[in-house]
Amino acid sequence: MVDWLALTKDLYLEKGEDQQLKNWRVTLTKADLLDLGLLTKAKIDKDGNYSIPCYQIFKQYGKSPAEVYQELEDKYGPLLSKKDKRKQKANADQLKLSKLQEDVTPAYAAFLAQNFSDKQITSNLPFYQKMAKAWDKPAEGLLLPTFALQVLGDPHAFDRGRRGRGLLEKIIQAQLGEDATLEDFNVYPDQLYNFAMTANLLDTPLTYDIIALPDIDKIVLPEQIKVYLHENSGVTTALASRFPDRAFVCTGGQINLATKKLIKALLGNNCQLYYSGDLDQSGVKIADNLLLEFPEIHLLNMDLDSYKKHYQASVPPVKDKQINEVHNQVLQKLLAEIKKKKRVIFEEAIHDFL
Repeated sequence: MVDWLALTKDLYLEKGEDQQLKNWRVTLTKADLLDLGLLTKAKIDKDGNYSIPCYQIFKQYGKSPAEVYQELEDKYGPLLSKKDKRKQKANADQLKLSKLQEDVTPAYAAFLAQNFSDKQITSNLPFYQKMAKAWDKPAEGLLLPTFALQVLGDPHAFDRGRRGRGLLEKIIQAQLGEDATLEDFNVYPDQLYNFAMTANLLDTPLTYDIIALPDIDKIVLPEQIKVYLHENSGVTTALASRFPDRAFVCTGGQINLATKKLIKALLGNNCQLYYSGDLDQSGVKIADNLLLEFPEIHLLNMDLDSYKKHYQASVPPVKDKQINEVHNQVLQKLLAEIKKKKRVIFEEAIHDFL
């Protein structure tokens, strides 16, 4: 007699979901099938093996699929099959995903859905939950390790090559454009170079005063004076020597956190600030970022008229980052002309006119 429990054991352990016994097939010998009177119900494959639906055997024993399933469960114990487990995990993951979408801002939820699959998100759910705190641009400038500690609890989580850094850069670019940098998001990579370079601004015998980051809030600054900001240190040095009665700040390219804190303090003291930089795409972008944060600053020799006036000093760009757009209308016209002419003017070439 055929042991149907033994025949269906492996099927039960593998598939055992929702008592779908009618879909199960087993392999029997021709002799067994003849004994059962089921040879005509069987299929034979190219290797000569006979297979038959399980329910045909159960009918011969007068058993319903439900009864057989119960006996299998009694004998081998209740279980979750691989399929059951996958389904259970999928349901649990969907609930977690729905909860995440409810807890975070709609903009961050939409960003995740656009950039990552549900499987990617649910496989690293705690990470994506924590990164929701990185969605909003800090109101005040923060050093990168400080921001990483606030978001992920690890000051190195946003170091280059780390998963957190990659997602943070995606977040910044999604909100501010593909040209956006950490600095545009008010986050600054390190403290080693976070100092403000000044000339003729403080009461000191040094031409340049390196102001350590913690000290900017403590120093006494002049009030209601004009302060000239220049991107280039050479230009700042030359002008500071020629005009000892003028106060200067060198930004040194992208405006760092220390310099922003200094600018904020000077504006708070009702000082008038003037900014000048290179007339190339990168320089225009730096100026635009500065004006977005500090619209009170005036541009100096950074408009279309200045570009045309000093065009004889222009040169082909050796290397210049391609900028898609800027917000300031004056800089928009300048950027369009730079792209059209494909020539740039460095601040050093026109500093005598500043």
